[in-house]
Amino acid sequence: MTDLVQDSLNVEIRQDARIEDFASEGFRPIIEAIERLADGQLRELFITGGHGFGKTHLAQAVYDYFKRQTDKSAISLQLEELIEQDPQADTLVGLEMFDLIIFDDLQTVKKSYEWQEGLFHLINRLYKHRKQILYLADCPAREIHLNLNDLQTRLSLAPMLALPDHSDEQDRRILIDTIIKKKSWRLPDEITAYLLAEGPRNAGGINTVLDHIRPLLSLQTRSQLSKKAITEVKNIILRESFLLEISASENTEL
Repeated sequence: MTDLVQDSLNVEIRQDARIEDFASEGFRPIIEAIERLADGQLRELFITGGHGFGKTHLAQAVYDYFKRQTDKSAISLQLEELIEQDPQADTLVGLEMFDLIIFDDLQTVKKSYEWQEGLFHLINRLYKHRKQILYLADCPAREIHLNLNDLQTRLSLAPMLALPDHSDEQDRRILIDTIIKKKSWRLPDEITAYLLAEGPRNAGGINTVLDHIRPLLSLQTRSQLSKKAITEVKNIILRESFLLEISASENTEL
């Protein structure tokens, strides 16, 4: 039944998203909090993180974790898509049937008063029925600037954790290794080390850079690149990382 509802909302869940993907030390507090959600010690949790740092992947991993490890029902909602599809927020009616609701892209609710009002009433119903909530947003609740003050106050009460920024080199190495493994790639140590030192610090950026070097890698055996190819790959990593940094700066200013 719950899978049918998830499918009816036209929300695609990545089948390869796993809690185990977040193995670095920086994610430990978040994984421990998710485990507390699963065993009922936490009623709600608010997780923040910048664009590309893995919020949606984490939302899908939590959904998978609850399906595999608990007898609880869960649903994951990507609000940015749903708000466009359903301006009146009818989607939120009746969702208190789930034990856990995951709200991804929560900051986009500021676009719609109808969704703010619908979300506020849903949260009240979830509390009444002792259900659980996971919020994921690109900023804390107090910075979303909602029109409905009661909702802003309500969201601000949830315990909050921030995704790691991967400034720690070991955390970043584990992230890169996890992404490469999921792609079933084998890169020369020299390329991996260069990506670690000069590449992006978030999963979205790393995936973007790897997509750009894919054509060059596909022409040769990835573990045995020529010196010329290695130089070209390094140049691509440097260029695309720089462009991503500029784009992130421009979005921050906006």
